[in-house]
Amino acid sequence: MLLLNSSIAYAMTTSWGIDLVKRISWGFISLKCPEGLCYGTLAVHRMCFSLSLWHIILGFLTMGVVDSRHPRAKLQNGFWLPKFVAWLLLAALSFAIPNGFFEFYSKYVAMAGAAVFLLIQLVLLVDFAYNLAEGCIERWEETEHLLWRNLLIAGTVTMYSAYTAMTIVDYVFFAGDGCGRNQFFITTNMLACIVVSVISVHPRVQEANIKSGLAQAGMVSAYATYLVTSALAGSPPGKPENGEPVCNPWAGLAGARATMAVVGAFFTIGAICYSTTNAAVKGNMLIRSDSEYEALAGDETSSMPMSGQSNAQLRENALRDAVASGALPASALSDIEESGNDSDDERSGVQYNYTYFHVIFCLAAMYVAMLLTNWNSISSEDRVIIIGRSHTAVWVKIVTSWLCLLMYSWSLVAPIVLPDREWS
Repeated sequence: MLLLNSSIAYAMTTSWGIDLVKRISWGFISLKCPEGLCYGTLAVHRMCFSLSLWHIILGFLTMGVVDSRHPRAKLQNGFWLPKFVAWLLLAALSFAIPNGFFEFYSKYVAMAGAAVFLLIQLVLLVDFAYNLAEGCIERWEETEHLLWRNLLIAGTVTMYSAYTAMTIVDYVFFAGDGCGRNQFFITTNMLACIVVSVISVHPRVQEANIKSGLAQAGMVSAYATYLVTSALAGSPPGKPENGEPVCNPWAGLAGARATMAVVGAFFTIGAICYSTTNAAVKGNMLIRSDSEYEALAGDETSSMPMSGQSNAQLRENALRDAVASGALPASALSDIEESGNDSDDERSGVQYNYTYFHVIFCLAAMYVAMLLTNWNSISSEDRVIIIGRSHTAVWVKIVTSWLCLLMYSWSLVAPIVLPDREWS
């Protein structure tokens, strides 16, 4: 749904999409702006707003669902046609909302939600970097196959190569004479990435955190540098006629903007997939239940090794063992015996938190809106909406890159600063 909505929203930024919506709305939505850019940008926010609202509604409706036996569980796993029709209705109704609402929404609500999603992306990126490196190392140690070692080395080299290439591109295109701010951003990021990489292999850090290494540092450095490049490529162009230096020669290149949008969409989809998958894996941590049977199953299965069985199978085995030992009555197995449905792996408990799932997608829709509009600021003067490249967008991405490096740095030094706390 997010991909479909984003594709339609992106079409709204083109003259074809603008004309199509104008015909559908019988000319109700029409603004006098150069090439209809303002109108197209507002259409993007309308489409993404409708998807965010759709997920908010579903998030509330599925709140408190703990297993597939709950009546509202079908709202998550079924009713696809009604949900699709509901999304279409919300999208259509969004075009009847006055433009003033979306001026406010795009400035404050969507930008705030997009910033929150960026923070979630950072947490997931650091978590993914650790898990990926640890996975390769564990498989290398278990199988002694050089493939995993070479994969880890190749990935690290690729990340640092990307970091180096983007840094060179930044200096060549965005750090000309008179562009002191850009030079500061690029140099600060370059030095910070070097410092982080050195810290990751420092003996004290590796002693306290054996999971640290250049693989994670390379991935974080590449992402932070991408954010800097994206910020500089999306910065407002200078005005030579006013004596301002041209610090963004890519400002007039549609291809550069499209490339940044595609790369940004890649990170967005990746973060969404990983966040929902992570939620599924850690479902027992996200969902709190007072059910005695579920608690027992969770306790029993938490100490079991990975045997290739599903969570439902592990819970069933734990319940059968408890009944066999006399800890639970035989009636505890009645639900399992009556169901006879092995395909339902959420009968004993959902695989992920449904509300959390919809919150993530709601924030992702806001982030997509800001991504497609290049974090544009929208203001109204004399009833004419003015949209252009925003310095706010530049600072959002720069600060995000700094936070990314700070969060990863903290994950490295935290075991040293707080040695009595358990870190996992």
